[in-house]
Amino acid sequence: MLRTLVVLLAFAASSLAAQSRLDLLHRVADHYNNADTFDVKGTASALIPGTSWRATYDFESEGAQPGFLPLNVRKPYMRVVSDAGRGVRWTLAVPGATDPRPQSFGSVPLGQYDVIAMRLVNAEKIGTETLTVDGHAYSCEIIDATYDYSPAFKPNSQIMHKHFWVAPAELVVLRETRPMPDFEWTGDVMSFSFNQPPSQRLLDSLNKFSSLPKDHPDWIGRAVPALTLTQLSGPPLKLAALQGKPLLLDFWGSYCGPCRRATQHAQDLEQRYRSSGLAVITFTQDSAADARAWADYNHVTLPIVLDANGAAFKAFDIQGVPVTILIGADGKIAHYWVGLDDPSSMDPVVAANLPANSAPSVATGTQR
Repeated sequence: MLRTLVVLLAFAASSLAAQSRLDLLHRVADHYNNADTFDVKGTASALIPGTSWRATYDFESEGAQPGFLPLNVRKPYMRVVSDAGRGVRWTLAVPGATDPRPQSFGSVPLGQYDVIAMRLVNAEKIGTETLTVDGHAYSCEIIDATYDYSPAFKPNSQIMHKHFWVAPAELVVLRETRPMPDFEWTGDVMSFSFNQPPSQRLLDSLNKFSSLPKDHPDWIGRAVPALTLTQLSGPPLKLAALQGKPLLLDFWGSYCGPCRRATQHAQDLEQRYRSSGLAVITFTQDSAADARAWADYNHVTLPIVLDANGAAFKAFDIQGVPVTILIGADGKIAHYWVGLDDPSSMDPVVAANLPANSAPSVATGTQR
């Protein structure tokens, strides 16, 4: 009986300890998110496996609340800009080594502590250490944080562990480790500040982002590339064979949150204008299994093209998703949307490119 009680007490203490670290990381996130502004500068480094080389780069993450930003770049929430991987410095970790310097590596954006609690499922203290930043010593807890980045359609498939050196008194992170498939980055914070005027760097970055084109007018009038495509279900598909009726091409990825809304809206357009001849085809570089799972989860019944080698993405110069391209009955591109923050913006353009006197039809469902 006594042994059972001791085990139960130990389990309860462990659970409370884990909960307290979860709470700590949530409070850290709140500290960054509730500040008027924050700015984190640091340096990341990693030993590149199979070589004698160490890669180092600087990172910076900066955010500001809407009230501290010009009207043209404001949103209803804090705007955050993160940079990483620029100006990589290479040094030999093994003196006298002669192996060639690596040609490429995968950098990651560090310092994003405003989202440290996002997708967090567990946190445990694994040690303590005192770190000195900008001449000041901070007593830190080393936290092993567990994240579940699994997409909704594929649960428990992407569990990741990160380590954070957190100064509990100040609610700041001063070091982190981020795993990669073959190695691990360590990011050391060199300086941090809160509630200072937003930098010109932040304002310039937000202005640049807000001025990015939401469509590509230079593509209007171009002929559709001659492609033979592999469908998830069905025979090979030739784009040229579809000429003669309006066609909507929807590019998506299962990792892309906004893609679900864009693809579902494209499906709605197909159902509304099917009687007018509108066809919709979707494209993804996902595996067949992930594409089918994503489509089933999101009730997408449109034809899906598997573009594993990226031929279609390259032919249409797709730099990121979602992208939707409208092709007229003449086989030429009529509109090219990028990003689609508001998928309904497609509606008047699609309607204007349908045959004369066409009207929306009653949706009866489609088959994939």
